[in-house]
Amino acid sequence: MSTVLTMTAPSDTYRARRRKLAATLTRPMVLMAGRAMPRQYQTNTIPFRAGSNYLYFGGPPIEGGVLLVEPGSDGDAGCTFFRTPAHFEDTVWVGAVPDDEALSLVSGIASNRFAKPGELGDRLSGRAATVVSTPCPVTKLWSDELGLQAPSDDDMLAIINLRLYKDEHELVAMRRAADAGVAAHLAAMSAVGPGKHESAVAAALYAELIAHRCAGSFSAIVTVHGEVLHPSGFVNELAAGHLLLCDSGAEETGGYASDITRTVPVSGSFTPVQRQLYDCVHRAQRECVAACVPGRRYRDIHDLAAFIVCEGLVEAGLLRGSATELLERRAHTLFFAHGVGHLIGLDVHDCEDFGDLAGYTVGRERRPHFGDKFLRLDRDLEPGMAVTIEPGIYLVPEIWSEASLVTPFADCVNRDAVDALLEGQFGGIRLEDTVVVRDASAGGPENLTGALPIDADEVAAIVRG
Repeated sequence: MSTVLTMTAPSDTYRARRRKLAATLTRPMVLMAGRAMPRQYQTNTIPFRAGSNYLYFGGPPIEGGVLLVEPGSDGDAGCTFFRTPAHFEDTVWVGAVPDDEALSLVSGIASNRFAKPGELGDRLSGRAATVVSTPCPVTKLWSDELGLQAPSDDDMLAIINLRLYKDEHELVAMRRAADAGVAAHLAAMSAVGPGKHESAVAAALYAELIAHRCAGSFSAIVTVHGEVLHPSGFVNELAAGHLLLCDSGAEETGGYASDITRTVPVSGSFTPVQRQLYDCVHRAQRECVAACVPGRRYRDIHDLAAFIVCEGLVEAGLLRGSATELLERRAHTLFFAHGVGHLIGLDVHDCEDFGDLAGYTVGRERRPHFGDKFLRLDRDLEPGMAVTIEPGIYLVPEIWSEASLVTPFADCVNRDAVDALLEGQFGGIRLEDTVVVRDASAGGPENLTGALPIDADEVAAIVRG
């Protein structure tokens, strides 16, 4: 008996992707699935997740799997799949494993082009081949032993230019991940209350992800210290007056991700200043989602969010001056010290293993300013691209104790008001959804996670039960 493998797309879609890739290649390309990473000892591993580029081109999700794509391949002939044949003893420990028939069916590569991993070196015959793998020490060592070369910019762009645009199979998977993420966040909101702990909220969130047969698309952030952008652990008690920031997403069985952030009042009601700043972030988030249209430069969407944040900070008495001038001076970076979002798809930060070659159009570079330099994406949006939109306002003590950041804005900052919020441990507010760019004729931007309430009154009501 063999296990049934399910993948995101039919085999002919994977063949077409490999054919498009092969048309750009001038040397063989090796795509590696990677292996499960050990925690303490070799057989106690972190759950295995195959490399995203390997999955995108039809590699079945099995440890140690390898795809070899030859230049000019039609996506089937000219492709070889390397795997370790299943052994009876494997089934004793892990149950039935996929046989070659099942692997051929889902990958779209005929089983007579399957080979053992040890044959990869012979197939390459000393030719200069490039490798795209996961950051796995085992596969890195193997690649080095085989003399495989790092991909060139052209090699990486060949993959990026395919993965940037989501087809309907991918969007169906992303909607599954979005639905699971929404359910998990609703469960988390319902678990919030004074006297509870972040761990209880995280437990409710993960329970719902598991119920939807999903993993987390990254380690969930559930914290009353929302000013810390990437904290770890769930150690704090929730108290009345706190804001709880929950940033989490689902990864469905094919590997596609969602990414959502909501911020809720622990007591079920916002203080006046919390509500004022929450509504500012909500407005920025709403307008930036609507701005995700073909032809719009993503950096301009970031600046739109920053402008609205400046307006809100002036209205709240934290900044002085005109929003236009404050934006030009980048004063918002004291409160909004990250980019407005990133690519998303088969990775929660899609294609980020390729660095700025994926996020930045050729000829564009990151800005030098603190905060702005963390923007991960600067492309003109096109139909089929998927991005997150996640503006925020934070009171970060470390920023306000750094004179080199604060002094240039001494004339426009109401330091007394800032210090009062810092003393009151304001934390941070971030609101995020996963968005697909579409033409107006297709209905405009599709907010995949928009079913999750975001209006201040609605989220407060959920917390109140």
